[in-house]
Amino acid sequence: MKIHSNSFGIISFLFVVALLAACKKDDLKSRSACDSSNTLFKQLYTNVTSSQGAADDVFMDLITHEYTFNVTVATTICQVGYQSLPTFNTTPYLIEIFNNSTNQLVYTGSHLFSSTATEYVAITPTALTAGESYTIRRIQTQWNGNIGNTIGRLAYIQGALLNFPITEGNLNITGSSLYGTGGPAVNFALPYIELVFE
Repeated sequence: MKIHSNSFGIISFLFVVALLAACKKDDLKSRSACDSSNTLFKQLYTNVTSSQGAADDVFMDLITHEYTFNVTVATTICQVGYQSLPTFNTTPYLIEIFNNSTNQLVYTGSHLFSSTATEYVAITPTALTAGESYTIRRIQTQWNGNIGNTIGRLAYIQGALLNFPITEGNLNITGSSLYGTGGPAVNFALPYIELVFE
């Protein structure tokens, strides 16, 4: 009887250990699925600078930099990537994702970003429905009396508008706008606000 209960205890212990190991493996798998190494946005942005001859620059002193997009298959945004100005790596930027099809704000969060390279921050997983229109915005209202503190990285063509839509894989960017204390500058540039999909 004693041996039997010890065997049951050992089996129960091994079952719990195996269950925890499986959960840990699933957790690591889901985190590694959010891969920012070569995103569709990064590929699309590189293509805009090469195929349309757009300059990759830090420019446009307007509070809000945004672009509108859709996806051709349902997916989830797990991270966003951005680079702050050198003096703004301790000042948060507001990131918003708005569903234009349903007229709903589906994500909002204040984030700090590195000033030396694009930094990726995890966001509440935000599901996207195929074919619906979304807008992602980077908003900087804390510009300390110097509107120059609202500039950001973007691709643009001097004296011309970008040609939208721009597509890479299942990501389709349909237009852009920059505004706030001026503008709007519609389809003038593509802001570098990187989407990372699961």
